[in-house]
Amino acid sequence: MVHAMKFRPIRLFHVSFFAALLCVAVAGCSHKPAADDAEGGSAESTAKTEVTLTKVVRADISQMLTLTGTAAAPLNQDVRVSAFVSGKIAELNVTEGDRVHEGQLLAKIDDRTYGNQLKQAEAAAQQATATLENAKLSMTRNEDLFKRGIVARKDVEDSQTQEHIAEASQHQAEAALEIARLQVTRAQILSPLSGIVVKRFVSVGEQVDGSAAQPVVEVANLAELEFLGNVPALYLAKLHPGESVEVTSEAVPDKKFAGRVVAISPAVDSATGVGLVRVRVPNSSGLLRLGLFLTAEIPIDKHARALCVPPSAVYRDESGESRVFVVNQDSAKAVPVKLGIQNKDLVELLLDAPEGIKEGDTVILTGGYGLGDKAKIQTAASKSGPEK
Repeated sequence: MVHAMKFRPIRLFHVSFFAALLCVAVAGCSHKPAADDAEGGSAESTAKTEVTLTKVVRADISQMLTLTGTAAAPLNQDVRVSAFVSGKIAELNVTEGDRVHEGQLLAKIDDRTYGNQLKQAEAAAQQATATLENAKLSMTRNEDLFKRGIVARKDVEDSQTQEHIAEASQHQAEAALEIARLQVTRAQILSPLSGIVVKRFVSVGEQVDGSAAQPVVEVANLAELEFLGNVPALYLAKLHPGESVEVTSEAVPDKKFAGRVVAISPAVDSATGVGLVRVRVPNSSGLLRLGLFLTAEIPIDKHARALCVPPSAVYRDESGESRVFVVNQDSAKAVPVKLGIQNKDLVELLLDAPEGIKEGDTVILTGGYGLGDKAKIQTAASKSGPEK
C-alpha cells in the first residue's frame, strides 16, 4: 500500500507533460503552412518574365534559294594530258602547283626509236623519188623512140605503168615520212592550255603506253570555276542565265565571291523532281580550288519595304500558329501574324489581327516562350537587384 502511494503522482506528471508537448507541436504545424501560403501568394503576384526587345521595321526582304555543289573547272578547262606514243619518260619538267602556258613542254618520251624510224622513212622517200624520176625519163625516151618507129606501143604502155607505180610508191613513202615525223613530235608532251598543274601521275623513267588511260599530268585553268546545283522544278522558272549570285565556301571564311548563273537545264529528273543549274565563279584571286564545297545564295522573290522582325521574335502557340508579343511598358500582348518571306536575318509579317502591328512597335525578341496572351515582363536592363 505504501509503494503504490509513492509512484502514482510521478505517473500523472509524465502524462501531463507529454500531452502539453503534443499540443504545442500540433499548433506549430498547423500555423506554418498558412505563413508559407501567404509568402507564396505574394511572390506569384509580383513575378515578371525577363525578356529582350526589338523593333518592328520596314525593309526590303528577299527569299533566297540555296545551291550547293563541288567546284570544278569549266568545260574544256581541265585536261588530263597523255602521251600519244608509248615509251619511257625521259624528261618531266613540271610538278603540282606549277603554272604553265599553252604549248609549253611538260614531258618528253625517249624518242631514239622514233628518230631511227624517221631516218628510215626519209631514206625510203628519197628512194621513191629517185625511182619516180627514172620512170619518167624512161617514159619520155620510149615515147620518142615510138614516134621514130623504133619501139612498139607496148613498150610505151609499160613505161606509163612503171611511172604510175613509181608515183604511187613516192606518195606512200611521203606519207610514211610524215607519220615518222609526227611520231617524233609526239614524243614531246605539250600543255594544251594555260593554267596550273593539278596532278602529276608518273615520274622520270616510268613506261607509258601512249593511251588516254595512262595520263602523265593534269592541267587546269582555274581563272573561273563552276559547280552544278540541284534546284526543285518549282523554282527553275524563277532563275535566269546571267543572274548574279553570292557564292561562299567554308574553306575561305568571311569571303564572298560574285558568281553568276550560266545555264539552266531544260530537263527535270523524273525521280527527284530537280533540275541542274550551272553557276560560274570568277577566281582571279586563286583562293578557290578544285573540289571545294561551294554554296550559292540566289534571290527568287523580293518584297520592298515589308514589315519585318528577326526570326527569333516569332513564337508559336499551342496550336502551332505564329504570333509576336507587342510590348507596352511592362506588359506584353500576343498578336497573331502570318509569315511571308523568310531568310536568316528577317521574317516578313503578314498581319492577321484587327489591331495589327505597325513600324516602330516594340516586340519581344527572346524570353517569350511560355507566355500567355497577356503577361507582365521586365527587360534585362530594368531588372532590379536581389532582395535583401
